[in-house]
Amino acid sequence: MLKRVLPVDDSDKKSDPGSMTVVSPAQKTVDERQQAAIDQHVQKGIEFHELGQLEKATHHFRLAAKDESPVGMFLYGISLRHGWGCKLNTALAFQYLQKAAEHAIDGLQQKDDHSVEKMKDEYDALLASRKGELIMAIYELGVSFQQGWGVSRSRETAFYYFQIAAQLGDPDAQNEVAQCYYTGQGVKKDVRLAAQYYRKAAAQGRGIMGNSWIFKSKYD
Repeated sequence: MLKRVLPVDDSDKKSDPGSMTVVSPAQKTVDERQQAAIDQHVQKGIEFHELGQLEKATHHFRLAAKDESPVGMFLYGISLRHGWGCKLNTALAFQYLQKAAEHAIDGLQQKDDHSVEKMKDEYDALLASRKGELIMAIYELGVSFQQGWGVSRSRETAFYYFQIAAQLGDPDAQNEVAQCYYTGQGVKKDVRLAAQYYRKAAAQGRGIMGNSWIFKSKYD
């Protein structure tokens, strides 16, 4: 049910030299232990989920989320949305997914004038170990707005989040963006752009049967 994700690693985040503070070895050890405990909750949660022990899985996701783990917030939010091992609560699920997505977007943004494509190139190395779960958080936030799960339905806002995740390489989001362009939901209808995004998803093995029209030269 869950795609496998890796624990978040913030060790490569850049700091402003002028605002750096000295961290004692003892404090660093405490921080490392806290992060290790958070990562352990995430990993245990995933393992229990794969074993079908959803209550135990959600318990660990909740503990990781309480400690501000972006991955924990994402996984706990998904559990709340679907009622996996807990009482279904779409409103609370949305709050956790939103926080996880905010972490993702904050990590991707450098300056307001950077395009998503440029950010993708600049942050590939930084996001190597955590990119997957952050993109999923953005995509799932789009799903929340699309379906009206825990928030008022907004096709325009759903498209906004789908497009970010799509441009960062998520094939499911690419198919969603393509569908939005094809039907004009949340964005102006544009069949050529729909074909382009469908092609991107197909190139990653997520093509849709019966969509051979997308490869016609007039959509190049």
